[in-house]
Amino acid sequence: MTGFGRAETNEAGIKVICEVKSLNGRYLDLDIRLPRFLYELDASLRKLLQEKLERGSVTMMFNIEFTGAENAPDISINQALAKTYFDKLSLLSHSLNLDFRDPFNQIIRMPDVVGNVEKTLTDEAKQCILQTALKAIDKLIGFRKQEGNSILEKLSDASGEIRKQLTVVESEEEPRRQNLRNKINNSIAEHVRDNIADMNRLEQEILLYMEKWDIAEEKQRLKQHLDYFDECLKKEPLGRKLNFISQEMGREMNTMGVKSNHFPMQQAVVLMKEKLEQIKEQVLNIV
Repeated sequence: MTGFGRAETNEAGIKVICEVKSLNGRYLDLDIRLPRFLYELDASLRKLLQEKLERGSVTMMFNIEFTGAENAPDISINQALAKTYFDKLSLLSHSLNLDFRDPFNQIIRMPDVVGNVEKTLTDEAKQCILQTALKAIDKLIGFRKQEGNSILEKLSDASGEIRKQLTVVESEEEPRRQNLRNKINNSIAEHVRDNIADMNRLEQEILLYMEKWDIAEEKQRLKQHLDYFDECLKKEPLGRKLNFISQEMGREMNTMGVKSNHFPMQQAVVLMKEKLEQIKEQVLNIV
């Protein structure tokens, strides 16, 4: 499920901004982007995310500013290396008969002359970072819950529309039966009435033919699937379970469309499938 959370804290000598965003995904895929001096917190942050979230592609990012002297960053200057650069560049300048202008500005740009001292954070600062991450995760979850309520409404509406079309299918049952009877009677009258040797056998064959197009079981199972689907929506909905139910509904709709052999019923089945596709799309957003 998509979502976004942002939290900011300014205490313990540091200002921490944490942003967490998530995209749809079948599994929990974590991408925690940390500066080098925070690598030791990677395991703790992953544990927080795993405890709070079940699935999705989750990205966590930090922006940290040092506001206290105890956490202020430091740099190192390699004076020996700088002197070596100066000596070598001066010698090169002399040998090439070129001016060695502004040597200081050039030397400090050379590799490894100026570097960052590895930073060690205080325990209070580390705790501040973890607490900020937790706040951002909670806001992400709140965002996802709001989206979940919207998805729940869409799923309920789609389920209701499928029920309406199922009512249309049921209302067309009798016209369909009459059409089948007329087709059978006309075919018999036109082709085989004078050659019927066994009327009982003919009646049995007609009954078997009529049973071939019977959709009573499909309608009943589809109703049961819809009831279970709506029941799951009232509880804590799980995306995988709803996805399995929607697959079962699709099977019944497909069979119903093949068996109906009656345009108004087939048209209603097409509309049901349209709503079912909407359900499948929304279910992918549910944890």
